[in-house]
Amino acid sequence: MRAPAAAWRCVMMYVLASVVLAGCSSSEPEEQPAAVPEASGDVEVREIWSRRVADGMDGQYLFLSPGVHEGTVYAATESGYMTAYNARNGRRDWWQKLDEKILAGVGVDSDHLYVVTRNGELIALSHKGKEQWRASLPNESLVAPRSNGRYVVAQTIDGELLAFNQSNGDRRWQYDSNMPVLSFRGNATPWLDGSRVIAGFDNGRVVSLDVRSGAVQWEKRLAEPAGRTELERLVDVDSSPHVVDDAVYVSAYQGSVTALDLRSGEERWSRELSSLEAPAVTEDQIVAAGADGTLVGFERASRNELWRHRKLAWRQPGAPVSLGNHVMVGDFEGYLYAVDAADGSIDARLLVDDAGLRSPPIRFRDRVIVFGNGGWLASYHIRESSR
Repeated sequence: MRAPAAAWRCVMMYVLASVVLAGCSSSEPEEQPAAVPEASGDVEVREIWSRRVADGMDGQYLFLSPGVHEGTVYAATESGYMTAYNARNGRRDWWQKLDEKILAGVGVDSDHLYVVTRNGELIALSHKGKEQWRASLPNESLVAPRSNGRYVVAQTIDGELLAFNQSNGDRRWQYDSNMPVLSFRGNATPWLDGSRVIAGFDNGRVVSLDVRSGAVQWEKRLAEPAGRTELERLVDVDSSPHVVDDAVYVSAYQGSVTALDLRSGEERWSRELSSLEAPAVTEDQIVAAGADGTLVGFERASRNELWRHRKLAWRQPGAPVSLGNHVMVGDFEGYLYAVDAADGSIDARLLVDDAGLRSPPIRFRDRVIVFGNGGWLASYHIRESSR
């Protein structure tokens, strides 16, 4: 397992995209990650299946996330290895090795799989891995392309959002945001339906665009740059918009966790919290992970704060994902935690991949699918207690 202090030196500020810190800092940060927290054992997290998918992120600071469609989970690694598994039992369907290295993926719709290569090309493949078309992007992309079955949307690290025809890859429109001087290495994965695409940008804004034309429908600033230095003025929205019913839940670094009206962008509520991750929304609670590892639970009806703790302080918790009465959240050492959404207690923990968990778990029916940095792909089910 990696030494926490050594790992933390490399990721104290994640990795600034505009500065692109290639190495580790030579000085020790003041903040050290908390020890691995104990779990109460009140619930059981059961592994359904696990598989090793080649080299995973291969030591690169990537956010490769599997895609799930109609009972099949598709995974890709940095080296270009692609594979498909039965999401229920983990049985492998097929695998292949692409010639290119992969930076982003896997997006999926009823016809295609989508990945982005290190050379900035968006590739569409069949569900059996055969290339259908490819299109050039103006820069690298670190988040999976998203499709509504008619348009495919990709977001680049320089703040551009592009839409392509799903059937042939023809470019339909391009939106350019106003990029700040500095930003974190990473982007928010766009969300889209049949009429709109919602994306967060490094300038602290969330924007809704007409998915057919790229016209701006609304935009909302979640954080205002403040301070004398560019570092102090960082206000990234790297959290992927989480849409539940008619509300968009999203967070901003040095900003807030906010609920916006899906159609108008009007703010419904907001709570101050610096975060790079989207909050989880259960039937009764909202759970958010702060950039410093603080976990906070809010009552969904009243928006009042229910609990707050720092048991995962500086352990880089990823985006929490709801599962039953709990949220599942991973950390930089590869632990997956089941956190009670009602009171914040850590009821279970297990080690998934000692290279770390950077991509958030993916909900599939009554379980989550997790892809670790070192290539471990696994499915877990939580057995709730009767308390």
